[in-house]
Amino acid sequence: MNNHLKDILIALAKNKIKFVLCGGVAVVLHGVERLTMDIDVAVSMDEENLYSLITVMKSLGMSPRVPVPPETLLSPEKRKIMHEEKNALVYTFIDIQNPYRQVDIFLGRDDLYNNLIEDASIIKLDGYSIPVISIVKLIEMKRDVIPPREKDITDIRELLKIMEGIDE
Repeated sequence: MNNHLKDILIALAKNKIKFVLCGGVAVVLHGVERLTMDIDVAVSMDEENLYSLITVMKSLGMSPRVPVPPETLLSPEKRKIMHEEKNALVYTFIDIQNPYRQVDIFLGRDDLYNNLIEDASIIKLDGYSIPVISIVKLIEMKRDVIPPREKDITDIRELLKIMEGIDE
């Protein structure tokens, strides 16, 4: 795992952020060989967790990709506006000095974390527990992407092989 990915995940876990790792890194951790550079997470949208998340992102030198203050995430109404009116699927934190360091926070479903954590796998990373979305729910999320992207179609196919125990 790339050091920048590992550092971010450890910082989230160390600071007790309630999150579930999704996206490309989760695909890789489930056994699919592919390149991915950013971190996609579903987080608990409770105010205390979001405040802690914002603090961690700032401590890592990460700032919003768009000119919207991260404190905007603290408001359910503003999250809803970003998702419904601005069509934002994620809120992105990025390290301007190193654009490979990027964290996408899913918007649109405040209950997503609760839905994903219940059957998440746990991996250990330098002694910290990192919750990873289950293969079944990862496939569901990738099937929900409209329009489907080639990488999602490939990920689904490879994850299904892993689920079925097929090794090609």
